[in-house]
Amino acid sequence: MKRTLALAMAAALTAAPLAGASAQTPSAGQTFDLRDDASGWIKDPHVYRFYQLTIDAFAKGPAKLDRAGYEQRFNDIFRDFAIERHIPPAAMADHLKRIPGEMIQIVTRDPKTLDSYDSFVVALFGPQPQESAAAAPG
Repeated sequence: MKRTLALAMAAALTAAPLAGASAQTPSAGQTFDLRDDASGWIKDPHVYRFYQLTIDAFAKGPAKLDRAGYEQRFNDIFRDFAIERHIPPAAMADHLKRIPGEMIQIVTRDPKTLDSYDSFVVALFGPQPQESAAAAPG
């Protein structure tokens, strides 16, 4: 499930065309790190807002969670994200539609997921290369 979340979030982040991007042919002996680098997401204020939303939603425990409200606020956050990045909001909503439910399952099973932004990031994206891990955006 963590892998699904990480792949969905990473795919959405890269959905906008990269201006001036060109394909590079790897040179002999060049190495690559195949781990997902979600640093762009981790540092994004929208993801931090998702973290705070999740803390607020679970403040009274999973039994008192307003799932519909949580999903609506999640969609509002990432609609703003899409608009800022010139991505069609409907496409972003469709792309991320499973994430709120998956996060509800994760936090219900392990409430310590919300103990810190770093714990939330690991639950959402999986372990990150050391250089991409970062504290919550200010």
